[in-house]
Amino acid sequence: MDRWWSDGTETGSRLWQGIVAIAATGCLLGVAQNALVRSGNPKGGLAWGYTPPKLDSLEDIAPAAADGNPGTSSPLPPDMNDPLQLGASAANGVTDIPDVGRPIQIQISKVKALFDAKAGTIVDAREPVDYKEGHIPGAINLPYDEVVTDPERLEKFDPEGKPIIVYCGGGTCELSMNLGFALVNAGKKKVLVFMGGWPEWSTSGYPIAKGATPEGA
Repeated sequence: MDRWWSDGTETGSRLWQGIVAIAATGCLLGVAQNALVRSGNPKGGLAWGYTPPKLDSLEDIAPAAADGNPGTSSPLPPDMNDPLQLGASAANGVTDIPDVGRPIQIQISKVKALFDAKAGTIVDAREPVDYKEGHIPGAINLPYDEVVTDPERLEKFDPEGKPIIVYCGGGTCELSMNLGFALVNAGKKKVLVFMGGWPEWSTSGYPIAKGATPEGA
């Protein structure tokens, strides 16, 4: 008995074409969704369209840590309003930073304190051309758009046991947040994101460097 999709009629031909089109569309949508879901993982997936969750600030995480929130690795004393006030180091006068297992925001005053004491590893997530025009002295250029396709660079990156401070172009720039999450996913600890970024630093009268190397040309 002839089957309806091969009966040679115009109706059968159109039905067959419609089924093929629906199946093809479903496959494409599945591939696109999988790519976007995987984009949060620096070891795979496409990066377009990915927006990381909003970052907590250091001030925000203190109450949660005091309550023993499982999202933090080291609960903080209930009387501490700012985790950066914990455990001042006698060696350099800079306070210890808690490892909460996720990137957290840091304000410019804390960035400057860590910068002055050389107690943090500063990372510039912008493109090399922007980095060359001006950056925080000592900052390492680790462009997010490059490392997302080369996860080995993240794994080999050595912060020398110091907290990692990531920044980019400030404002609506999300490179620093994206790189912050990628660093945590690569196993790095104490990742801080300076949301004010280069614009806030460069307009605050603090030292700047120019050139393709951390200390400038």
